[in-house]
Amino acid sequence: PAIAIAQEATAPSDTVKAVVEKGVTMEVAGNVGDIEYKTDGSFSGFDGMFAGTYKTNGNKLCITVEAFGIVDQCQEYPDGKKSGDSFELTSDMGAMKVTIR
Repeated sequence: PAIAIAQEATAPSDTVKAVVEKGVTMEVAGNVGDIEYKTDGSFSGFDGMFAGTYKTNGNKLCITVEAFGIVDQCQEYPDGKKSGDSFELTSDMGAMKVTIR
């Protein structure tokens, strides 16, 4: 039988590390809210309107929000961003403005 080799996740990029450590303020479709990431791999956002789990892999942050049918949805983050920086990401819901707190 073939032996399955587990893929090791790459260490988080500086940007992803800052996002997870500091949290972000996100603006999506005119709504602005904070997202907090906990060290246990869980997160919540927009004053508890949604919550789920996350994992990092290099410059990607992958989230699962079962209530919304989102399972392991990954987003690439630009390199070299730190606390106080803002950048745009594109999602299924359109452009998102992300500011690392």
